[in-house]
Amino acid sequence: MKGQRVRLKVDNDRCERFAICEMEAPDLFQLSHDGRLLYTKRPVEDQVEQAIAAARCCPQQAIKVNRV
Repeated sequence: MKGQRVRLKVDNDRCERFAICEMEAPDLFQLSHDGRLLYTKRPVEDQVEQAIAAARCCPQQAIKVNRV
């Protein structure tokens, strides 16, 4: 997806806060101390592959990567 822009969306009803996305893409996802998942909605071009990998690894399939 080199050269493409994407937008991330997390379904908070599906997310179980396992933080696998944070391990896969720490620049994009962070589990806060109060249990909320913080994430970058519009990753830069260099982060697109990390975003895709995090979505693939999510056991709840809560992360969607949409092309814009």
